[in-house]
Amino acid sequence: MSAGSTYERLLGESQSGGLEHADGGGVPSPPDPERLITQLSDEVGRLEERLGTRADPTARNLLMHGAEDALREVADNGADAQLDMRDIARLEAVVHSDGTRPVLFVEDDFFDVTAPAAANWAASLSRIQAELRTVCRAVGRVNDPAALLGYQGTAWAIDDGVVVTNYHVLEAISTHPSRTDGEFGGELKPGVAVDFGAEIGGGPSDRVFRISRVLGVGRAGAPEHAHPTIPRINFDGLDLAVLELDRVRGRPFPTPVQVARGDDPATHGALASRGRGVYLVGFPGSAASTRPDVFAELFAGVKGVKRLTPGLLTEGRGEVDKDARRWIISHDASTLGGSSGSLVVDLEAEGRKVLGLHFAGVPDRVNWAHGLEGATSELAAAIPGW
Repeated sequence: MSAGSTYERLLGESQSGGLEHADGGGVPSPPDPERLITQLSDEVGRLEERLGTRADPTARNLLMHGAEDALREVADNGADAQLDMRDIARLEAVVHSDGTRPVLFVEDDFFDVTAPAAANWAASLSRIQAELRTVCRAVGRVNDPAALLGYQGTAWAIDDGVVVTNYHVLEAISTHPSRTDGEFGGELKPGVAVDFGAEIGGGPSDRVFRISRVLGVGRAGAPEHAHPTIPRINFDGLDLAVLELDRVRGRPFPTPVQVARGDDPATHGALASRGRGVYLVGFPGSAASTRPDVFAELFAGVKGVKRLTPGLLTEGRGEVDKDARRWIISHDASTLGGSSGSLVVDLEAEGRKVLGLHFAGVPDRVNWAHGLEGATSELAAAIPGW
């Protein structure tokens, strides 16, 4: 699917019934550039008010004019639209602000249900408020004092004092990393920790726990299965690391999340199916992102804060090309560098089962996660008693 057709579909959803269209009803309308630019401007103004600071005027001017040009290109040419990386970044800002695939800042373990960008998703997310708060509390930023932005990705609590992240995040916080048969070789950098606060406006300061050791890692993919065009992507491998945290007297660990299991007799390992509503919680904003974060360019203070991003599973287990192990799923929620390690949570049913571990994406909005129903045995091997 071309970037033009992807954004033509997304931009038409909010004008054709939003989630109703996402579930199969209606036909997307052509994008309305004037209306969408107004919504983007309103969202920037709302963030200025919320953060108590003005957006960088040069960056704001470039965003508005660039977004308008990119929207007209999509409106005029549809799937044949010619879009470069900056065009895609500006269209990302549009779909964030018009409510199609928003990026919602987490505050007090929830999100602002009155935010205009949340409109299409507020009812679904509010219905699972208790579960969503538990999930948000369980997600932390992987702090690295040596990193350019001070962090390397996202981790989340799967057991008492135990978190899951990507192996490539573990590589970034280690010296001389290596892995063989689920065993990790290397040493953790000094001061690396998981911060379960790190919300917009600061968040709680008593949720930081030092990473003490590596319990297990996913297998490396066979070289012959490396992706033919995207560096470091290999669907034969499992981009997963399980880490143990140091205890702090008088400071409880977050409540672990529930993970969908492949051996669950009620679901038969098929919960992560195409079209299912999901949400991610993580910390986008890495300097190495393939999609520039235009809001971080406008407001430096939003880098590295916890965000919630809803969307849909676009491919279920067994549907992703070249996934012989059936442990890859794809989704269309908004992600950026730093989102690595984010959990992909079921928005339907009870709204609390973790379906996947996000690990990669490419600029035309293809996002991959490990479907954890396909990695149950690997997780069980790394976590005693899980």
